[in-house]
Amino acid sequence: MEQCKGSLKALEFIVRPPNEFYAALARGVDYASAKYGGCDFAMALGGNEVSGYHTGPASIVGQIVGVRHSHLDNAGYSIDQKAAKKQLSLEQMVDEIIKEDNSRGVFNSVVGCLFARGVYTSENIIDALGAVGIEKTKDDLDDLGRRIFDEKYRFKIREGFDLSRVRIPHRFFETVSTLGKIDPRIVEDMLQLYRKKRGWL
Repeated sequence: MEQCKGSLKALEFIVRPPNEFYAALARGVDYASAKYGGCDFAMALGGNEVSGYHTGPASIVGQIVGVRHSHLDNAGYSIDQKAAKKQLSLEQMVDEIIKEDNSRGVFNSVVGCLFARGVYTSENIIDALGAVGIEKTKDDLDDLGRRIFDEKYRFKIREGFDLSRVRIPHRFFETVSTLGKIDPRIVEDMLQLYRKKRGWL
């Protein structure tokens, strides 16, 4: 109970910082660790704290490149889980990340629930839109998804994001993920592949 009180007090101080330390924490773990140390174990990617998943390289890459740096942008964790059941090449994992990045732009635009994402196939979205007089093809949806992603990514860059300067905490490579320990070179190779496939190289 006392521990709980301390946590609540810390949260209160983050909301209403009484000093420079809590003001730094209020700006996020990435900022605080850059100021006070701990970048190797402060679990943040692209400036944001990570989700509670440590499933493998697709999760790391997915959270870095996602338009919100969220595990929900492209479900990299789910791609790692698939790779645990059936081996996927790095290129296949990157293709899946890009596919999910694009398709979720459309999915989120029709305001679906991500827990039910399996229901929202392209065919079902096309049928639903058609029922209200909006005629779309699968190619239309694919193009729309790419355009939504591109627009959001341009906003990220405008606000200061630079993929070439992303820091990956060493802790990711020290602990065992769903796919075992991750070699940093695998993440670098996947990021390089991602850039190439997006036409950013």
